[in-house]
Amino acid sequence: MWTKPVLTLLLTLALLAGCGETQENTASSGPLAPPEPAAQTAPVSLAEDETPDYVTLRLVDGAETGELVLAGETVGQVYTLTVGDIPVTVDGKAASAGDLADGMMVTLATNGMVLETYPARFGDVYLLEAETPIGGSYTDLCGFYLKVLDDLWQVDSGLNSGITQAAVDLSQAPGNLTEGEKDALIWCFGQSHGVDAFAATWDELAEGGYLTEAVQDGNGTSLYQWEDGCHFSITPHEGAEGEAYSLPVLRFDAEKHRSPLGAYSFYDCTAVWPEFGAWSDYQVGAEMIA
Repeated sequence: MWTKPVLTLLLTLALLAGCGETQENTASSGPLAPPEPAAQTAPVSLAEDETPDYVTLRLVDGAETGELVLAGETVGQVYTLTVGDIPVTVDGKAASAGDLADGMMVTLATNGMVLETYPARFGDVYLLEAETPIGGSYTDLCGFYLKVLDDLWQVDSGLNSGITQAAVDLSQAPGNLTEGEKDALIWCFGQSHGVDAFAATWDELAEGGYLTEAVQDGNGTSLYQWEDGCHFSITPHEGAEGEAYSLPVLRFDAEKHRSPLGAYSFYDCTAVWPEFGAWSDYQVGAEMIA
């Protein structure tokens, strides 16, 4: 029969053995690892080892508000950019968004990321460098043609009343607009009038199923109309580009067309570059209505 002292000794030994096992197991698992530091978002500034991507674009619209519409060389190269706190230089000197003007060429330093929207948007933009246009160039030709299209929209406005779509044909517009500039111009036109605007000729609308037959002429040829939209075009007039008193001249026709009996045109328009400034005004040779 066990005596009390012996039982006490055995219990003490058992407890010590259990404690030793617990400490050994704890030690084998190792100390707790410190928590990983939280990921931080890189600031919108250039890291020491980072080389920016540079892209040069035309400032098509928005200089007055700082909400820029920019265009590149090729089809679909249309971008929007909010200047905000982005550093700006003009002709190599520190400037501000208020010193920008539509028609300028701008170079952006970016992180190379572009959001796949339309118009597209850049990721981080570190710097905007702008250049004052050289005298005699087609400065702000996009803005000039926007004015022509807006004037055409306003005249005989019943032709485009209630439309949801507008097709614009600038494929032959004089002045050597890039494909990106044409697309940007068309997007701006649609935004300003609350319609879905896209590039197309009248024949392309017919091929795309936008038009419906309206009447047949005396020869049995079908004539078509666009019930939901209106077609706008700017095409060269004879002698579309030239000079007057050694200044560049544009000559063009502008038309909107919805049906065989629904069309309006500015015929034989002439614009003379004012030597010190942008293309801004034009003279209409004749206005024609159908």
